Amino acid sequence: MKLNVIKRMIMLLLPALLVLSLLPAAAFGADTGTQVEVRLKAGSKTVKINGSASTVEAPFVSSGTTMVPLKVITNAFGAGLKLENGNVITLTYNDRKVILTFGSKTVKVNGAAKAVAVAPVVVKGSTMVPLRVIVEAFGAKITADSATKETVIIGVRAQSAGTGGTSIDSDYGKTKVGDSYYGWSLNYPAGLVQVLQSDNGDYVKWADTADESKVAAQVNVITEHVGNDTLTSEEQRDVLYNYYDEDEITVDKRTTTVNGLVFEKQITYTKETKMYYEYRGIQKDDLYFIVIVGLKGTDKSVLNSYAALLNSFTPSYNQADKAIKNITKVKDGFITFKDADYGFTVKLPADWYSDRESTTPAYTNDTDVLAFNLSSLVAGDTLENWATRREARIREDFISSNVRNFVTAPLDLKDGKALSLSYEYTYGSNVWFTYNEVLLISGNYRYSLDYGYLSLNSAKSSDSFKQVIASVDIDTAFIEKNFGLVEDDYDLVDRSKRVTKRSTEYGYSMDIPAYWYGVQNNFNKDEVLYTSGAGEMGVFESDQNASTFASGILQYANTPENIAQGVTVRESTTVTINGKTAQKVVLYVAKPEEDLPHTQTFYLFDTKNGSMVFLFAIYDVHATESNLKIINDTAQSIRFN
Repeated sequence: MKLNVIKRMIMLLLPALLVLSLLPAAAFGADTGTQVEVRLKAGSKTVKINGSASTVEAPFVSSGTTMVPLKVITNAFGAGLKLENGNVITLTYNDRKVILTFGSKTVKVNGAAKAVAVAPVVVKGSTMVPLRVIVEAFGAKITADSATKETVIIGVRAQSAGTGGTSIDSDYGKTKVGDSYYGWSLNYPAGLVQVLQSDNGDYVKWADTADESKVAAQVNVITEHVGNDTLTSEEQRDVLYNYYDEDEITVDKRTTTVNGLVFEKQITYTKETKMYYEYRGIQKDDLYFIVIVGLKGTDKSVLNSYAALLNSFTPSYNQADKAIKNITKVKDGFITFKDADYGFTVKLPADWYSDRESTTPAYTNDTDVLAFNLSSLVAGDTLENWATRREARIREDFISSNVRNFVTAPLDLKDGKALSLSYEYTYGSNVWFTYNEVLLISGNYRYSLDYGYLSLNSAKSSDSFKQVIASVDIDTAFIEKNFGLVEDDYDLVDRSKRVTKRSTEYGYSMDIPAYWYGVQNNFNKDEVLYTSGAGEMGVFESDQNASTFASGILQYANTPENIAQGVTVRESTTVTINGKTAQKVVLYVAKPEEDLPHTQTFYLFDTKNGSMVFLFAIYDVHATESNLKIINDTAQSIRFN
């Protein structure tokens, strides 16, 4: 798969490929423990089970290996079947277990690895597997009937029903694939397996193997929201270009009409992977559809074999067409998101997506956000005490004029009784946000669900909040089993705790709050940077003396650019801290272009090489008495040797 496609995806999940058969098991009926005879022929769609004929995808021979529909084996021999992680097939037959993996030429029989010449593959919606390694694992014999040219398998049906179903080919008989929510369809990518699909289904990939390093053929369908304005040809080409790999070069670029539809078409080549790609892009309303076919080959003519597939794409979905396999992830307007690492499941509206940069489950759309977190329960803690601390901490971090309407109320979750702490806050400009913190204690852990939205969108978002929270399911047993001590990093943190930091290189020390986060925390370097929820602290060396540097700050404040941003000098004086004289300059930035209004306080100390500069910045909204004291105490702790 193209690496930059991965980067653009909000979350990729490896889905279950094909899940229940449309063929009735009765078609292959046989009694448990009785002899089974299977007759089939390469190239023929007729298979006979104990004399009863049925139509299947035709077996074929590749690299000397006979490949047959998996459903023939499972139904004839009564083997159980499970599909795990979207690509691992497990067959159970009496005391035998056979494991096959899409894209892998290794088959495990009761744990022993056996090599096969051809890996499992999907052909026209039917999963094809190597015949001999499986039926011999079941104790069956394979012979050839010279008169009929048939392959004959003689064995015994399983003594008991195996684990799982009898087939994973839910799309048997389907000739097309599509997404009813986004509204597109194309011919079924024969011979390829669906290996990836994004959370909300706006990206899907089929390939000849799930092993990324070995992909030789792939088909990708991507849906982007681009707005209602019609994109120009060049703008469409820019969208396609965004999916290029770094070493990808364009060898053909044109506008083409297929079946009355106008597409932007680009053919490319990647030097490293030796892949040729053909891109097709078309806009419909506010959506832009991209189809990408990639094949290994010596020249771009290798793409000709997929011309019919590309030409079949249409930005529409016919609900009445039963030949289409619908792969949409949207059910009744919602998508089910599952985070296996945290045992967390939630149903969200179709326009939501997961935040892949977050280490814990987090989701968002254009107006709302949901985040999940957990921490270990401290002995004796209660929901009521937790909610009380949370409110107190919020009031410590927001000035009183910027936070309001605190309400605590009970709330029922699937996993127990919870408390909801809701409130509103603003960063200015009279734009308010509503935040709901749902708190749950279960077993040895505390769970928090934080749901926030713009208050002006409260009518819609409050309803969404209720629906979303009601759908949340936390596998608390999984958490208890797989997690250990998870310390809280917010409401139980002791903000009075300080750590002493020393710089032997520059001859100073200071006491900083232990909860501040060190972005650059080596005090022997010429730059130090720490952040907190309220602002930042920076320390750096200057080759100018303190007085000169202070004059430069004052001049900087009076430039036209900074005057436009509302920069004013609030203080310029000399102070003494622990016996050391410093120049103190305080600037206020009222209208920063890309930031919140804030105050910058500089402390400048002369050194033999120039000066050391200590800068403290705090946002107006967080300039509470508590936070101001923390910053002042830190500044007053500065000492020089």
